[in-house]
Amino acid sequence: MSNLEMLERLTKGIEATETITINGEEIEIRPLTSGELSELQTIEKKGFVMKVGVGANGKRTKADMSDIDINAGDFTHYQSEALYKAVAYGLSIDGEKVQPEQIEKLPTGVPEQIFHEIVRISNLTNNDLTIIKNFRKEQ
Repeated sequence: MSNLEMLERLTKGIEATETITINGEEIEIRPLTSGELSELQTIEKKGFVMKVGVGANGKRTKADMSDIDINAGDFTHYQSEALYKAVAYGLSIDGEKVQPEQIEKLPTGVPEQIFHEIVRISNLTNNDLTIIKNFRKEQ
């Protein structure tokens, strides 16, 4: 197999699917690709507004350190958008395209359960997506 063929297979997550059980139903999931993770990070960061201060001389000083504003409503909205999209990606296998709108219609708690499993098989950390912190079990 050529490197290009291998990259294509790995990118699609073909080799790493896993079957999980959610509410008594078996569901096949796959890990997220690096490109999908990058897109989710962009969505999630829409809830942050960063202000960078610059001193009178055009250089930054400690007093001019950047501020980050967070609108709680926007932050929650974009985290949910990232979660639904992550689950849709993780469920899109063998050419099937699951849409985030379909995930939004699932019963409360089900998208979060599936997301938790996708995070696990994708080996994601708190540094990858802020939303992961909401699903970490207390150790």
